[in-house]
Amino acid sequence: MPVYHFRERHRREIRDTTAEAVWQALHSVTLNDLALTRMLVAVRGLKGDRSKPMFDGGPIKLLEQDEPLYAIGAGISRAWQPRPSKLEVSTVDEFTSFREPGWTKYLTDFRVEPAGDGVVLSTETRGYSTDTRSRLLFGCYWAVIRPGSGLVRRDVLAAVARLTARHRAARP
Repeated sequence: MPVYHFRERHRREIRDTTAEAVWQALHSVTLNDLALTRMLVAVRGLKGDRSKPMFDGGPIKLLEQDEPLYAIGAGISRAWQPRPSKLEVSTVDEFTSFREPGWTKYLTDFRVEPAGDGVVLSTETRGYSTDTRSRLLFGCYWAVIRPGSGLVRRDVLAAVARLTARHRAARP
C-alpha cells in the first residue's frame, strides 16, 4: 500500500536462529503467548479463542506469504465504532480494489530477514481511509490506541523470540 494515512513499524533482532525457526514461531503465536496483549484485549472486551494461532482465525487475515520470509494480512473496518464493523477480504487484489466510502483499510506485514547469526523480524502496519470522514474518525481512534498498538506489535515480536528460544533449547 504505497499511499497510506497511518503507519506503525517495529523490529527485533533474534540471535542464534534461522529464518525457518522464526517463521515457525511467528505462525504458532497465540493470544495466550502475548502477556500485554491479553490485558489490552480484556480491557476492550474482545472475545475469541486465545489458543488459536493469530494467523489461523485470529485478528489478522493472512492474504499472502513467501515462506519463510514474508507474510501479509489485511482487513477493512470501522475500528472507531464501539463494536467495529468489519469486511473480510480474501486476496490482495480484492483489498486494493475496495473503495467504498466510510471504511479504513489496513495491512500488517511481517518480514524475516537473515542477519549475521540470526534474523531481524519486523512488522509494519499501514492504514488508508476511503474518505475524509473515515480518515478523521480513524485518526481520533488511532491517536488513542496507537500506544497500545505499538505494545501489541512489540509483544508479538517478543513472543516470537521467546518461542524461538524455547524451540532451540528443546532441540537435542
